[in-house]
Amino acid sequence: LLSIMGLVRLSYCKKSLGVDGTACQTMGAIASTPWAIKGAIGVLSDMYPLWGYHKASYIIASAVMGSLAFFGLASLPISTPTGAAALFFLANLEIATADLLCEGRYATKMQEKPATGSMMVSYVWGLFQMGALVAALLVGPLADQTNPKYVFWICVPLAASIILPVAWGYLGDEKVAPEKRGKIDWALAREHPMIMAYCLTMAAAALGNAALDTILFDWHKLQFVYAVGAAIALSVLAFRWLPKQIARCNFYMFLSSVLYVNLSGSQDFWFTADEKCVPGGPAFDYTYYNSYTWIVGAVTGWLGIVLFQATMSNWPFRRLFWVTTLLQVLASAFDLLIIARWNISVGISDKVFYMFGDAVIGPAVGMFAAMPALVLTSKLVPKGLESTVYALLAGFQNFGGVVSSQVGIYAVSVAGIKTTGECDFQNLGWLVFVCHCLLPLLAVPLTFILIPDMLMTDTILEPSLLQDATASSSDLGDETVVEEDERDGTMLLHSHAGAKSGGLGDGEGDVSEDVMRVHSPKQ
Repeated sequence: LLSIMGLVRLSYCKKSLGVDGTACQTMGAIASTPWAIKGAIGVLSDMYPLWGYHKASYIIASAVMGSLAFFGLASLPISTPTGAAALFFLANLEIATADLLCEGRYATKMQEKPATGSMMVSYVWGLFQMGALVAALLVGPLADQTNPKYVFWICVPLAASIILPVAWGYLGDEKVAPEKRGKIDWALAREHPMIMAYCLTMAAAALGNAALDTILFDWHKLQFVYAVGAAIALSVLAFRWLPKQIARCNFYMFLSSVLYVNLSGSQDFWFTADEKCVPGGPAFDYTYYNSYTWIVGAVTGWLGIVLFQATMSNWPFRRLFWVTTLLQVLASAFDLLIIARWNISVGISDKVFYMFGDAVIGPAVGMFAAMPALVLTSKLVPKGLESTVYALLAGFQNFGGVVSSQVGIYAVSVAGIKTTGECDFQNLGWLVFVCHCLLPLLAVPLTFILIPDMLMTDTILEPSLLQDATASSSDLGDETVVEEDERDGTMLLHSHAGAKSGGLGDGEGDVSEDVMRVHSPKQ
């Protein structure tokens, strides 16, 4: 579903709505807001068991809304980008909710078995790439031959397909005790008030951005000021309200999203513009641009996952972020060379150069960039707050994507780029160079400050969480001592467990000692 929406958006904007690239990108910023309010969704699901369940009921409710939204996109005579954005918002709400609450489940599993590293994430993203491949086979030809809105008829049963498996219990979400049903867990809010407050504040900022975009659709300077102001405020609050290590990683992943400024509206329109708009341009059709390149991208993205799991799953987080940033810049360089028409000057056609350039490198780089972030996020989630903290981290990173889009929209307007009518792409090359090749490199030195110097297979716990672990062992009658290894700054948990039952012996006086090495970065 997510791939179909991403693929059909360009043709839907151009053929069904008849809007320019800036309006299309603004519509996308509104539609993607649910991904930025995942923190509030996590708070709600952790605190209130809807119909007795913390996860399953929310997925089913959002799936009903998403199915109706796709039905509306397919059947209603929508003529404005704001109307389409509202339905895309509901469709994304379903996908973001299901994504978040399922992430909460496998984050728990990854914490139970930290040695598995990125294996679970590799499995999930491998399935995602298979879905992207199927979407690519469908969307391009349909967008070329028919009205793109008909693609949404395919989405209706897909959106509804999650309802029955979740209702039948395949998620593994257990029903809460009768005395807890229909009641808000205020104890959870009192235990973690700052985390909860931050999630709700971030959601309010994201929804405010969407409301501003909807009401003042063409006021791009005001949208830019609001988005940057909200980003600064949320960044400051993160370091005041959140545990230090979570705040640092949260801020880095947010910045890495913002620094790769979104120029999709202008770039997509340039690559698919006709001869009148861009004389001598690529003039890609949707079958090539949305299908052939995405098929290649899905295959290379899957190969990227395999390569990542085979060669990089034991790397330090910092090195992974360095490599992925540099590869991201390299992939963007292919776009820059096509816009500058360098490939034509050396006798390489646009389709060949694009296919063996960004179409191949881009998806693999996207996987390399996403997977360490997902693994790091999974390892920062404290027990009992899986959905909320995972949503906080992922939501702020996604809000970074929204801010990146707003910055890109304003940058395009300042650069004087016009994607329809009397087209003007004169400054597009410079914009791509600054926003995709220079700005992302600023994230590299920040890894030394914000990202822990640890391997992906290490367990990351802050001192407060180590205390929780100690308390847990004490409750079980064990003696747990936390010591710091002076050699590398890791924390050692010595658990002296007295046997209290029979077994091979009588149990009296039997004492076992388990030592667990846990990385806890020095503040």
